[in-house]
Amino acid sequence: MSLSTPPSEKSTIQSEILATLQLAVPLGGIQLSEAAVGFVNTVMMGLLSLQSLAAGALGVITFYTLTFICMGIVEGASPLAAEAFGAGKTDRIRQLLAQGIWLVAFLCLPMMLLTWHLDSILSLFGQEENIVLLAKTYLRAIVWGFPAAIGFFILKEVATAINRPQLISTIALISIPLNVIANYVLIFGKLGLPALGLAGIGLAGIFVFWVKFLAAAAILGFHPDFREYKLFASLGFNRDIFAQLWQNGWPVGLEYAASMLLFTVIALLMGSISTTQLAANEIVVQTIEVSLIVPMATSYAAMTRVGQKIGQNDFTGIRTAAFSVIVIGVVAISIIDLALWLFPGQIVAIYLDASNPDNTIVIKTAIPLMRIAALFLMAYGLNLIAIGMLQGMKNIRFPLLIDIPIIWCVGMGSGYLLCFHLNWGSMGLWLGLTIGMTLATAFLIYRFYLSLAEIIESNKATEVIDQGKSTENERTPILK
Repeated sequence: MSLSTPPSEKSTIQSEILATLQLAVPLGGIQLSEAAVGFVNTVMMGLLSLQSLAAGALGVITFYTLTFICMGIVEGASPLAAEAFGAGKTDRIRQLLAQGIWLVAFLCLPMMLLTWHLDSILSLFGQEENIVLLAKTYLRAIVWGFPAAIGFFILKEVATAINRPQLISTIALISIPLNVIANYVLIFGKLGLPALGLAGIGLAGIFVFWVKFLAAAAILGFHPDFREYKLFASLGFNRDIFAQLWQNGWPVGLEYAASMLLFTVIALLMGSISTTQLAANEIVVQTIEVSLIVPMATSYAAMTRVGQKIGQNDFTGIRTAAFSVIVIGVVAISIIDLALWLFPGQIVAIYLDASNPDNTIVIKTAIPLMRIAALFLMAYGLNLIAIGMLQGMKNIRFPLLIDIPIIWCVGMGSGYLLCFHLNWGSMGLWLGLTIGMTLATAFLIYRFYLSLAEIIESNKATEVIDQGKSTENERTPILK
């Protein structure tokens, strides 16, 4: 008996991988633009000074932690929109976008107020006063880009749900060189403008965020690919749908908060040790964030494809979609990990001038961390993909129940022990986090396949009952 995959099944898997890549590739462009803001900012901060890099580390990590929390909450609209698209419910998609915009407005004000006063919070965690003051100049500039950053995200989510993220990706990619130019002009005072340093980086971020948001809104409103959906035809407030988005989104936001807060806590712990450790950690964190472009894009594609299959009642197709995204994720992350493992020195040299003696200690500290980051990236990347698959099935709260206790208790607990009690330093902290992330990821993948098996069995039982009722009706004579 042959154990090979039947040709029809191979064809189905190949078609699903292609469909997933058609979503994941443009989504990767969008993720690249989002990561490029932090990456370019970090490189520019390194050009200013080591102190600017350390201060920017605090500012960038804390700001993006807050934005990712909001993005997670707004992301609750994505599986609902994908399911509506799979079921052919155009009106439902329009309603979800409108309430998503209301949700963005609801979230922005408190987050902007928090960002404005983050310097006071950072001071409570033992950060050096001059570093906090530098971080404050960045935070109070970039805070005005908050609404546009989250607004762009909801537009991207809806465009992805209806299988049209390509134009949004183009806008995002164009914003990368725009960000570089804006940073250069505002940081160093070109074109007759004053040199603004870290504040210039924040102002450049505002400019790029708003350009992306306004361009994406114009595309969704007027481009022929979206015209049939009339996405902005009605922006009235709907309490029921808004409540549904909130209920669907807050666990995702809390999940994002728990994950991203890890990087903030790590930065605070490294900052309490020394500025050198903080700067080296920022290089590693930014490298991880850039490397997460592929798994994040694949996670969004997984959520969309699974959600669409749910809307089509194609439960067996969910298994093919899950297999496809896992294969794409493992292959892509393995390639990135190989680069991190083989060329850590060259990657660190992107951020700091290796010929400058002042940077020698930071570079030597960052290189071994980069290899640990390769292991962490595989675990974290698959974790994100597993979360995307579960969200597509609207299994929203389980990732929260798994990731928070395991990553924080097992991962951060063991990392803190290795770092401060066994004196392994930052290597021990990242190793502990890798252990916790790996364990959490294994539980998430197991839960997805367990839930899928339950859904398929339930669907089969329903079909048997329906067939039995149909047979019973055929046998029952019609009374006249």
